[in-house]
Parts: sequence; structure tokens; C-alpha cells
Amino acid sequence: MNQERGADGQRPGDTSDSGVSDSSWGWRRPADTSSSRPGRSAQPAATGSFDEPGRPVRPTRPYDDHETGYPPGGSGGFGATLGQDEGGQIPPGGYGGTSAPEPSPWWRRRPPRLAMILGAIAMILILLFVIVDRIAVSVAESEMAKQLRTSVTQGLACGTAPPTVKNVSIGGFPFLTQILFGKFTNIGVTVENVPTPGPRIAFVQANLKGVHVPLHQILTNSVGEVRVDRIQATVRVRYDDLNTYLAGQPGDVQVNPTDGGRSLEITGTADVPIIGPQQVGGVTTFQIHDNQLTLVPTEITLRGALNLSIPLGGLGQLLPSIALPVGELPFRLTVNQASTDASGLSLTATAADVVLPKAAPPAPCKPAQG
Repeated sequence: MNQERGADGQRPGDTSDSGVSDSSWGWRRPADTSSSRPGRSAQPAATGSFDEPGRPVRPTRPYDDHETGYPPGGSGGFGATLGQDEGGQIPPGGYGGTSAPEPSPWWRRRPPRLAMILGAIAMILILLFVIVDRIAVSVAESEMAKQLRTSVTQGLACGTAPPTVKNVSIGGFPFLTQILFGKFTNIGVTVENVPTPGPRIAFVQANLKGVHVPLHQILTNSVGEVRVDRIQATVRVRYDDLNTYLAGQPGDVQVNPTDGGRSLEITGTADVPIIGPQQVGGVTTFQIHDNQLTLVPTEITLRGALNLSIPLGGLGQLLPSIALPVGELPFRLTVNQASTDASGLSLTATAADVVLPKAAPPAPCKPAQG
């Protein structure tokens, strides 16, 4: 059964706890245990006040004043001066006094905001630079198209349809630095439907490397002749255009791709001795000499009733080699390699130290004098 405790926290008649109550705190002082444990000497009872220097801090009750129970400022603890240690000294890196330190200047107090402002300004400047650079590229491409158009139409005979200049593009970024140094790194251009004495050229895809345009000519809008260090191009001839040209040559020669364009079959009509006109065919190879492409038939066979294979050195000359004049190409290009695929011939051509004429409107065609 639980019994009611008295004001001192003990049950009636309980004398086992001889602690003394401290009426000023409501806490009970520890009892003298000198006689409770035989063989141990009695501990001296604590004397003095809790508020004396060097004494432990008295605990406070929830309803006590916030300053009650704390030692004087000189003894350290929570009552010490702000920024001091328990010995009353200012530690290294700390600050003294009872007030907060002075606020830092605005440029130190808000570095993230300053960084954001500077970053936004940098982004705006970069964006403006890119916009101006692209506008300059567009204007330069338009002017270079005029210069290239003058170059590819110069010297055309009257009544000849001029080729089409398109897809002029200036490579490299940034472009403004190229203007500053007066040299464009790379200019790409496509010239379509190029007339030649031989088969029609479907298109020429050229890359002009090292195009020299002085800065003062750009600023004064007085660009004249333009020097180009070197040009690399791919010249494309379709089989249809090639056969159109071959149809006007003796022998009714025609070409057809085989094995996916890896080889080229050639057929024609030849006058075989004793037998008469016969259909002949074979495989053709290419030879390039003096900027001229030549079809060289090999493995000649008689088609039709005989179906005989005629080695070269015998009757192989019945189907002679056929020259394809493709030398009059734009930009003074020189053909140096040829290959075939399923749709046509691809010729690799190069040129060096080319001078493009000053841009000018096409000259009127003078009528032929009778």
C-alpha cells in the first residue's frame, strides 16, 4: 500500500534517509554517510555558498528568473562576458565586449548577390557577341556569294546557261576575329549544273582554305580581287549526263554500273573484220592525264551470236579509249583522282593560289557578228 509522504518527502515513520531539506531551494541535501559504510572515512560536508567563486553553479527551477543561479561574470560560464573564456580572457580569433561585432561592408556581406550580378552581365555580353558575330557571318556570306558567282560565270560563251552558286557558308568561330586578321579560315560553296566541253557536271562541292580579305577593304566596302591559298573539291558526274555525252560519240558507247558501282561496264558497236558490225562490251577503267579523264575498256567480249572474249593486243582496239574533257572546271580546278559508285563518277580536284575576280554584275552577251 502506498502511504502519503510528508512535507520532507518521507513516509511517516521512515528514518532511513537522514538527508536535510534545504527550504530555500526545495532540494534535499545529501545525508552524512559516514556511518552507513563501514571502513570508509567520512566525507566532509560541503560548506559555503553556491554563489562563491569556484563553487558549482546552482541549478535553477523553471520559474526562477533567467539570471538566478548563474555565477558572476568573472568566474566564466554563461554569465561571463561575451567572447571571453572561463578565465575571463579573450580567446584567439574572438572578440570582446557584450555587443555583436560591427557589420561587414556590403561587398563582403552579400558576395552571392554580387557574383550573380557579374555573372548576368557576362552572359549578356557573351550573348551580344554571338549575335553580332552571326550577323557579320551572314553579311559576309552574301558578299562572298557575289564574288564566287562572278568567278564561275566569267568567260562563259554567249547563250550558255550559267551555273548556280548556292550554299555559301563561312566556317570557324568566332568570325569577328577572322575579319580582324583579314583571313577567312574556310568557305564552303556548291556550284550546280556546270557546263563543260565534255559531260555536264552535276555539281562541284568546294572548300576554299585561307581566303584573304584585308580589313580596310571590308571597312571601306572596297573588296577587289580575293586571293585563296588552296581549294579542295569533289566533282560529280551522273551516269545519265555521261551517257548523253557518249551518245554523240562514234560507236554508240554507253556505260552502266555493276556490282553496286564498284566497276563500270561499257558497251558499244564495233565493225569486226569479216564478221561486220557487232555488239561488244567490257569493263572500263579510268586514266587521268593533263586534267583529262579517259575511259579505257578492258576484257572486251563479242556479244550476240558469237559471245567471244577478245584479249587486248588482238582486237581490243575495236572499242577504243574515250576521252572525257572535264578540264574547264570552276576555280581552275585540276582533276587528280576518279572513283565510281551506284549513281555516277566522283572526281577529286584541287587548286592552289587562286585569285577570285572582283564581284560584278554579269556582262551583257554580245551578239555574234555574221
